[in-house]
Amino acid sequence: MTVKKAYSICDIEKRDFKTISLSGEWKRHLGQIEQSGSILIMGDSGHGKTSYAMQMAKAFCQQEKVFYNSAEEGIRQSFKRSLSINNMKSVAANFTFSKEDYDTMVARLTKKRQPKIVIIDSIQYCFRGKRKNAYYDLIERFPNTLFIGLSHVKKGMPTGAIANEFYWDCQSRTIVKDFKAYTDKSRCGGDEKTPYIISQVKADERQVKLLKKG
Repeated sequence: MTVKKAYSICDIEKRDFKTISLSGEWKRHLGQIEQSGSILIMGDSGHGKTSYAMQMAKAFCQQEKVFYNSAEEGIRQSFKRSLSINNMKSVAANFTFSKEDYDTMVARLTKKRQPKIVIIDSIQYCFRGKRKNAYYDLIERFPNTLFIGLSHVKKGMPTGAIANEFYWDCQSRTIVKDFKAYTDKSRCGGDEKTPYIISQVKADERQVKLLKKG
């Protein structure tokens, strides 16, 4: 077995990593995201995961092209509404979308000039029938692409083996609850104290409901 020479501090100081330039609230929230590997967005249904992903996509579209795989919701009226609410038309030149399973998505990404930021909504639907190694196959085959996976949760953890791999391997992990996005883990300098507000109106409405129940 051939063993490669280990890196020195000087070696890594000379190396450049492709990052996504964010500003303002997104820079505070996420830090300096590397354009490779993965990000996990997790939370219960109806708490704002898709709206958060759309807003993140919009921020990334200021610099890079983004492909949104609506594997779960599909291209329906509800998806059209999400596009409208988040004014995705303002970044239309850098934003494309489709409903695709894992194999179709991989086939797309092997073509030339494909987006280097891919949002998968959701992991459970896109990777249906796949084993957990499919996650590593994906990020190793496309080392210069950032994959952002949305996941359902059960008892506070992502559902399924592949979502679990996202959970442990991702560079940034966000928990969405009551239309607020909390950075649960960040290797990028993201703010792990103050949440990103997805919708102040909906967050306030949810708070009122909780107080009434309480």
